[in-house]
Amino acid sequence: PTSRRALLRQAGALGAGAAGLAAAPPASFAGLLPPKQGIEKTKPADAELDDELLASKSVRDGIAALKQYRKSAISLQDQFAKDGNMNLIPVIRKEFDFSKLRDDLNVVTTVFDDQTQLTTDQRTRSIIYDLTELENAARLKKGDPERTPKKIANVQKWFVKLDKDFGDLFEYFPASALNYVPPPPPPPPPAAPLMLP
Repeated sequence: PTSRRALLRQAGALGAGAAGLAAAPPASFAGLLPPKQGIEKTKPADAELDDELLASKSVRDGIAALKQYRKSAISLQDQFAKDGNMNLIPVIRKEFDFSKLRDDLNVVTTVFDDQTQLTTDQRTRSIIYDLTELENAARLKKGDPERTPKKIANVQKWFVKLDKDFGDLFEYFPASALNYVPPPPPPPPPAAPLMLP
């Protein structure tokens, strides 16, 4: 598949050109500009992927990291259900390194063809957005350590959406990739026998 960097560079150039035309289209362009259209979503069953890339260590590690992020979010949601006034932000920042999460999302979605990446990119942006909004919703006012029922519900809403968006992204990967368990490391070589003089 085309590299994401090259794809984004092309998209940026096309977008800039189209934006220039759309800003002030001359009369000679009347009727020639394409109508605005949404991205045609690719269904998980129709996604094309590169098996060789999927089997690479970087992608397998990325998928494992994303699964762990999802597990951490579920665990944090359970803790929050028991204590709606817990200080979530330090825990969110500890469990979710936004930069690393973004890198993992970018790495794992390179296995898909360009058309599918348009759809999976929406999923990855949603995951980052959910986490940002979860952190915003979790803020406590200075000097007010208690959340109202409405604020608690708002935090819970973002936990639910985050889990759904992880699930939606995982639907694009085969079960074999999601359930992959790395082989155990080889046993250490036997110690050399002591040579007596």
